[in-house]
Amino acid sequence: MARQTSRRRTWIGIALVVGILALSAGAWGLQRWAPFADESAEISWPENVAPVAEYVERTTGLEFDHEVDILFVPNDAKYTTLANGEPAELTQTELDDAAVRAASGRALGLWAGDVSLVDANVALNGSVPYPVTWLGTDNAIAINASSEKSTLGPSLRTELAVALTQALDDQHFHVIDAMNAATSAQEVQVLQALGVGHALWVRAQYLDDLDDDEAIDYRLESAERTDTFVTQVAEVPLAYRALRSSGQLLGGAFVAALDGDPERLTDAFTSARPAALDQVSLPTGKYERPDPLEPISDPPAPSGADVHFSSQLGPAGLFMLAATASTVFDALEAADGWGNDRYTVYTLDGRVCADLHVVADSRDDADRLEAALQAWALARPAASNALLAREGVHVYVSVCDPGPDARQPVPSAGAIDHFFGRSGELESRIELSGKPALAECIAVETFARFTIEQLNGFDRTGDVLAEVTDIEDDCLDRVG
Repeated sequence: MARQTSRRRTWIGIALVVGILALSAGAWGLQRWAPFADESAEISWPENVAPVAEYVERTTGLEFDHEVDILFVPNDAKYTTLANGEPAELTQTELDDAAVRAASGRALGLWAGDVSLVDANVALNGSVPYPVTWLGTDNAIAINASSEKSTLGPSLRTELAVALTQALDDQHFHVIDAMNAATSAQEVQVLQALGVGHALWVRAQYLDDLDDDEAIDYRLESAERTDTFVTQVAEVPLAYRALRSSGQLLGGAFVAALDGDPERLTDAFTSARPAALDQVSLPTGKYERPDPLEPISDPPAPSGADVHFSSQLGPAGLFMLAATASTVFDALEAADGWGNDRYTVYTLDGRVCADLHVVADSRDDADRLEAALQAWALARPAASNALLAREGVHVYVSVCDPGPDARQPVPSAGAIDHFFGRSGELESRIELSGKPALAECIAVETFARFTIEQLNGFDRTGDVLAEVTDIEDDCLDRVG
């Protein structure tokens, strides 16, 4: 009998390292765009793959229009190398760039100490792989099994559904081509959110259709893999893990709001793509009711500075800055008012510095944003020389790297989990009710009032459940 509710809980505490383990979006390699095949292609699948491929087509409402190479790799070491790729030899220029990026993150207060992003990437890229991997650029799927005669256990079949969804989307949408053409970090993360979110949505459906014993087997294998991953990335700064995978961590709720509709998914991938992660994280409030990006340009560097690069923090990065000196509630409210941002990293007088320009959605949002960033600036070490200014809905920040020996507050695990936990709660409530607007109302109001620790019962203060019931009733009256 299929399980209907065992994976669905009223409260979901999103563990950061678990979410980031979800998938590697770097494997997406896309060909030409064809939203729907003209007719069903004659495709021959290995006998142990065919049932899962049919399940993916049936669940997504899309059809494969050409074959995908299936590679059976029984050797664990060879499979890991194939799945993770060979470690790259970095040039001195690349090493220098990594050092600048580490210093800029320290300047912004995302991490502290002597952080090596080279070591961080080695840890993340070399983490234990799932037993099935979509090799996008090669139009292939690698399976850690002997042959098409092998019996695939629940973990292999479930992850095969994920990889096949990636391959199927590969045949219908230009994800990697769009990533390569992207002009901002937000565009890339939105595409990651859509691709990974869709694959994980299919995985959730597949898990629900497993019988109880197989579901338990899958959970046990997944927990063991997660424990290994946690150990391997223990030294990687939390904010770096989160920023690297924020699209993946937010995509599930957005895809759930589309309710598996292939036409709406096609629009989201192509003609009606979300502009930024705020639209992904709040699909009703900022996507269905469009919240376009505010126009913005890269901040100019001071005269005489050596400019390294310009980039974008996005709402997730802005939240992490704010959460170092404000409550998670104020930080989340400030991040929800994000309209756009750009920052420029440069070296001046031997110090790596960053100038950040954030534009808010409204003057009220700018008030909250200014207050959060003012608190952030005051919490920086004196050596950071943090400065803040405002003009209308525009807020400007200048800050420098205080050095690896400086002590400073950085985003906590609880704060980061709060940001992504709201999205997890939204996804859960969409699945339970089938009403994205109602689910979003409840999730937003709940996470504006309670920390994720309170919601999970670890730090109860008062009758949390009764207050959440009041929130639910209020949202039902307002949204229906």
